[in-house]
Amino acid sequence: MRVYYMTSYETATQYILPEHRMRLSRFDKLNDPFELHSVRVEGKRGRAELKDIIKDWHNQIGIICTGRHWKSPVMWAHYANSHSGVCLGFDVPDKVAHQVVYAPERPILKLNPKLPLNGITEDILKTMLMTKYAQWSYEEEWRLSYKLTDPDPVNGCYYIPFGEHLTLREIIIGARCKHSAIDFDKPLGSVDQSITIIKARPAFESFTMVQQLKVTPVIIKTRK
Repeated sequence: MRVYYMTSYETATQYILPEHRMRLSRFDKLNDPFELHSVRVEGKRGRAELKDIIKDWHNQIGIICTGRHWKSPVMWAHYANSHSGVCLGFDVPDKVAHQVVYAPERPILKLNPKLPLNGITEDILKTMLMTKYAQWSYEEEWRLSYKLTDPDPVNGCYYIPFGEHLTLREIIIGARCKHSAIDFDKPLGSVDQSITIIKARPAFESFTMVQQLKVTPVIIKTRK
């Protein structure tokens, strides 16, 4: 499956591309305070038990927030430095990508202390991980979820290296980005699979971003 991640030019060329890895986001650092709190429980005891479950999952799971396309001008504005950044296209296994569900209300969760994990099933955990408020639906988000193992010894963050679970295949340069494809060549270093670099522009007849055909695509071939 091909997914897309938007970021600034500086983050892409100073960290992601030369290091050949993506940092995993922790739920308590995301911009939505309702992360992992998409369900609600009744009573102080229930909320305390849910808090412990959330803490446990926070320490186990990290994510990368992506989308299935790069056409949204709003997403470029919010996550790619007002169209002056870039979008990275990755091939990932289907099993690690999960589509976010957008809900108008938080469903009620009834805990049962007589059952293992207070009755929290795998389906309920998935709901907690992949449900957001309906007003976020414009993001059309797909999440890549990974277990947190082996933190970086320098900064303590968690990363997924480029490879079979995260293969870089595209770079889309933002419509307002002043850099060209040649500026990505050195930061990329070695390349395991070919990478196509294109330029984005606003469409002429709709509110969407499209490829700038006047800028010839650049294909960086496999190199060690």
